[in-house]
Amino acid sequence: MRMYDSDFGFMGWRGGRARRGDMMPIILRTLLKKPMHGYEIIGELEAKSHGFWRPSAGSIYPNLQLLEESGLVAGTEDKGKKVYALTVEGRTEAEKIDKSFKAPWEYREQYVKFFKEMRMTAGDIFGLLRQIAEEGSAEKYAETKSILESTREKLTAVANRPERSAPSQPPESQPPDKLMAL
Repeated sequence: MRMYDSDFGFMGWRGGRARRGDMMPIILRTLLKKPMHGYEIIGELEAKSHGFWRPSAGSIYPNLQLLEESGLVAGTEDKGKKVYALTVEGRTEAEKIDKSFKAPWEYREQYVKFFKEMRMTAGDIFGLLRQIAEEGSAEKYAETKSILESTREKLTAVANRPERSAPSQPPESQPPDKLMAL
């Protein structure tokens, strides 16, 4: 899956991957909601990141195994799938993490939502552009080109307008010491 935003990091946030050490706290926080199997965790993380990030099974399952070996999660078979739940110690760690650790997309959650909405609108516009181009009408082409040039000028003005209040940079989020030792 190609990610488009190099500033936010997906295809720039370590090449579409979580930073080393981020996966275990992210998984523990996700399991606070309910016990889940690996692919359910993947889907939950994709939804939480508004579709910007879908971790691979190769990044989820080895971390689940490490968390299980460290006693923070316990896996049980359920209908042919291994479902992972937090242990008492795991819940304590997850609650600490929930208060102190943010996943990369959470720092810019509003940006992620806005970007996704604008990308969907742009997709609708490209569909209309294709329709207009397929008709081959010189009149519609000229009118459409004029609209696009005007839109580009307006968007440039919006992009170059100074922000009323500069967003603060988030502090580096660190998982609790127990996870750093794993």
